[in-house]
Amino acid sequence: MFEIDKKSFGEFISMLRKEKSMTQKDLASRLLVSDKAVSKWERGLGRPDLSLLPQLSKIFNVDIEKLLSGQLDANEALAGNMRK
Repeated sequence: MFEIDKKSFGEFISMLRKEKSMTQKDLASRLLVSDKAVSKWERGLGRPDLSLLPQLSKIFNVDIEKLLSGQLDANEALAGNMRK
């Protein structure tokens, strides 16, 4: 059975959020959760409810599978660095 690594997931969400120049409060507002919940995810102390994954995927323009793995492939990572 597949288990999400909370720490990797949290770091990935944090990276994606910062890439979009969003605060934790901005992300929380779009997901209708508290900024404290986003903070917990990013610190690896929790995970979002599965029902939020489609919204996270859409906000960050990342496949749900990649959200769950906590990483982009090399081409996507390179493209992300070029946008900065």
